[in-house]
Amino acid sequence: MNKLFKTTAVTVMAALIMGTSASALAHKVGIVDMQQVYKQIPQMAKIEQQLQTEFAERRQELEKIQGDIRFEAEKFKRESATMSDDQKAALREKIQGMQKTLTEKGRPLEQEIKVRQNQELAKVQEVIISTIQTVAKKGKFDEVRVKDTTIYFNPDKVTDLSSKIVDAVSKK
Repeated sequence: MNKLFKTTAVTVMAALIMGTSASALAHKVGIVDMQQVYKQIPQMAKIEQQLQTEFAERRQELEKIQGDIRFEAEKFKRESATMSDDQKAALREKIQGMQKTLTEKGRPLEQEIKVRQNQELAKVQEVIISTIQTVAKKGKFDEVRVKDTTIYFNPDKVTDLSSKIVDAVSKK
């Protein structure tokens, strides 16, 4: 009786192990290189262009201030030997004032640009994720992973879906 129990237990265990390995073989995994997707989709270029246009005027203003600072600094360097102490102090104060203005206008602009970039990237990311889900369902994938967070994958058993995702997102 004890021998029959052991034999049955071993048989059940073997069947479970074989069943698990058979289902593991049937597990279909895809991988997506998100960096490649972001680099290749046309939406990213559109976002870049849109943000350039949106903030062009304010950026030009900051570039003008930077140019004025460089001009005044060079002027100080060239003419400081012939300037009086009062003139040097006035020019230093002028340069420092322009640098302060640049900082006061530059930081909020940088923050605003980052916020807008994040808003636009979130929209694109939603499209990418929904596209990945659609492609995965059509291809009957059990799992799709991000390539950057995967330490190792066997390219013979894992399908790289990146180009399919780029193609599908580019059409949207």
